[in-house]
Amino acid sequence: PAVPAGKGVSQANTRRIVVMELGAAASTSRYGRLLSRGAPAGSLLNGEWLRVDADLVAHPRYVRRDVPELHLFYTGSAWRIVRGSDDPSGELLAEAVSAALHPATVGVSGWSLLEAEKGAVRHCPEYEMVCDGPNTELQPFLMEELGRDFFLRVQLTRKVVWFVCPATGNVYHSAAKPGGPGGRSRPGKRYCHLCAKCFSANNFQSQHLANLHRPGRPTALVTVPDEAGGVHLLWRPPVDPTGQGPGITGYRVRVSVNDGISWQVGINDTGTSEARAIITNLVAAVPYRFQVAAVNCAGVGADSEPSPQLCVAPEHPPTPPPVASRMSDGLDLLSLAAANRRNDAAPGCTATETKVVRALSEGHCPASLEPLRHLSPARSFDVF
Repeated sequence: PAVPAGKGVSQANTRRIVVMELGAAASTSRYGRLLSRGAPAGSLLNGEWLRVDADLVAHPRYVRRDVPELHLFYTGSAWRIVRGSDDPSGELLAEAVSAALHPATVGVSGWSLLEAEKGAVRHCPEYEMVCDGPNTELQPFLMEELGRDFFLRVQLTRKVVWFVCPATGNVYHSAAKPGGPGGRSRPGKRYCHLCAKCFSANNFQSQHLANLHRPGRPTALVTVPDEAGGVHLLWRPPVDPTGQGPGITGYRVRVSVNDGISWQVGINDTGTSEARAIITNLVAAVPYRFQVAAVNCAGVGADSEPSPQLCVAPEHPPTPPPVASRMSDGLDLLSLAAANRRNDAAPGCTATETKVVRALSEGHCPASLEPLRHLSPARSFDVF
């Protein structure tokens, strides 16, 4: 249980120090400050942000200190900074497409900023939001300040974080091993928002996340070569037996050119939950095999079984990849599948699209055809 303010008891790493009662409205902020940095010098996007919500909410809202017309909020699929309004109707200044519960837990290089002179949003890997504060045993962070999914999404490396466990009110450090006075004399812990409790920091990644929260293995991987030196990959997403695990946010694709003896990462993260990818600019006559693994906030899951060996024909040399395939621009796959069953060609249907539809209609698709009636744009990737 939480200890009422003013009744702290020092007990090594479980030291209870002036922590506010859990569930109190004031428990959303205390010592931590949300800072943004990395935008061009003089930009209004750099600075401190103040939390608007006084109560615990799934995704907190913020305004820029001293620039209250700048609002930071979550849309359901992305964090956005807008000017003039606290909803998507405002002028968009920055965006991070992410499933993060807090702006400080958005992944590295996750933000894109508006280029005023071009009127377009550009990826800005230098821009980030961080929780700053004393970070001591006596002045620890609240998980609401760090982001409840902080320990699942942020790589700490050598950094040690002091925090209050929302479940107990105890103060812990995040280091895997002991190494210091006071609370550091005992091993640390890390908070899992999915389980709503703290676990040993030493085994948090290797056992807790790996055994309980990382996604399962994708299945039924299909490769469909195109006519431009590339290949379409399709697969079935892993099934979550509990139905309560973290959602899939992307897929990693690995490539082998020596029949599976060794593998290298071709796509680190597709950045979409859609179970497909387009690989471009493959080298002619090289034997490729592919594997896919699902990604969520807990990490990367197990790889699928390798795809059959595939070679790009020498008579089809690599060409610059298109921005997106015609199929992924909204082509009706049900109409194409019907045309394929009739053995005739649908207007505007390329040979590659017919092959993909055949794979879908023959039961190799990652889901039934109905959810695939209109696919959103697929991303194309070069693996080398």
